Amino acid sequence: MLERLKELALWGVDKNSGEKIVKEHLRNNPLEGEIFLFSVGKAAYSTIRGAMEVLGKRVKKAMAVGLGKERIKGVETHQGSHPYPDRKSLRAGEAALKFAQERREGEKVIFLLSGGASSLMVYPHPPFTLEDLQDIYRKLILSGASIGEINTVRRHISAIKGGRLAQAFYPAEVLTLALSDVRFDVAEDIGSGPTVGDRTTKEDAEEVLRNYGLFNYIPKLREVPETPKPWEPVFKRSSFLVLANTLKVLRDIKEKAEAQGIRTFILTGEDAGEAKEVAKIYAGIMAEVLRSSNPVSPPVLLLSGGELTVTVRGKGKGGRNTEFVLSLLMETASLKGKFCALSMGTDGIDGPTDAAGAFFCQDVFEKAMALKPKAYLENNDSYRFFEKLGLLLKTGPTDTNLRDIRLFWIEKS
Repeated sequence: MLERLKELALWGVDKNSGEKIVKEHLRNNPLEGEIFLFSVGKAAYSTIRGAMEVLGKRVKKAMAVGLGKERIKGVETHQGSHPYPDRKSLRAGEAALKFAQERREGEKVIFLLSGGASSLMVYPHPPFTLEDLQDIYRKLILSGASIGEINTVRRHISAIKGGRLAQAFYPAEVLTLALSDVRFDVAEDIGSGPTVGDRTTKEDAEEVLRNYGLFNYIPKLREVPETPKPWEPVFKRSSFLVLANTLKVLRDIKEKAEAQGIRTFILTGEDAGEAKEVAKIYAGIMAEVLRSSNPVSPPVLLLSGGELTVTVRGKGKGGRNTEFVLSLLMETASLKGKFCALSMGTDGIDGPTDAAGAFFCQDVFEKAMALKPKAYLENNDSYRFFEKLGLLLKTGPTDTNLRDIRLFWIEKS
């Protein structure tokens, strides 16, 4: 069953590639006249390829900021860095601002946005510097701060996030088409909301800095003007639409699995919290399914998704998905029954590693427990644990970014 789980997961991710999603939308919702294209995020190259294929010669100018180098005919491409911005990210931010400021009234812009844009494209608002951004990003990410908290700060220290790029585009008309990598598809959290009004305030950002011990940046934050708000006139020419999210991936997988005769239930598409703690909840769910006779009794496939966090205290190598799976493995080691579990990032990247995630079935427990998994978990070393077992899931870049998905197959012995 493990191979079937992997096949379903990868099929769902591929079905929701940026290129396929954008092509489908633009073909079903045709636009008239000349178009300017700008794409940024982990799916930047994929989404702009889809748009270029549909719009063709109607594209007046096109630019993309993505992860890694890629050449696309008719598109000016820029490479940024993730999860921490670098000089390439700064140059990409400068190019984005110039592209926006060149737009004029009567022009139409399609802004293709996907997760990762917050780091791939940066332009610090004075008095902040690139070095400040690098330090703030790193400390917040490693602290276990939520994506909402992190992006609240990012918007307020940037000259292009939090609606400020929309100000640069004005008075051109801007349509943002987004792949959502955040809870509840909150527009200002996707890529830190470069083209939407910001509902948070500098006081909110200051509270985050204070809560995570970044007191030294508060004086600089107080010098930065407030971000533009949704009710300001500039956003009357800026519209926003989410094309795909985690729940869409899960629904597609459910439809595919049920067509194969597999009884399937979606638990949630909005997981959040500390990875190793959330794993304990799922271990409890699996235990309950194994001993129950309700409609969710085995054999059954359970699906969930979202994005968890990891508070890094050790010196190991890993990501939120491998840490989740390691904790789940430990919590389910005493369960009686047959089951498999898989957790992966839909972008093919799990933290600062080359894996998308990890997986296991109950038949690996004897070998796994001999490695003393508790020590690996305490050292945040989940990647090396699963590497030794040969249970890392490696996909490479997937051309999309819709948070993480989890699949659980459960049957009785």
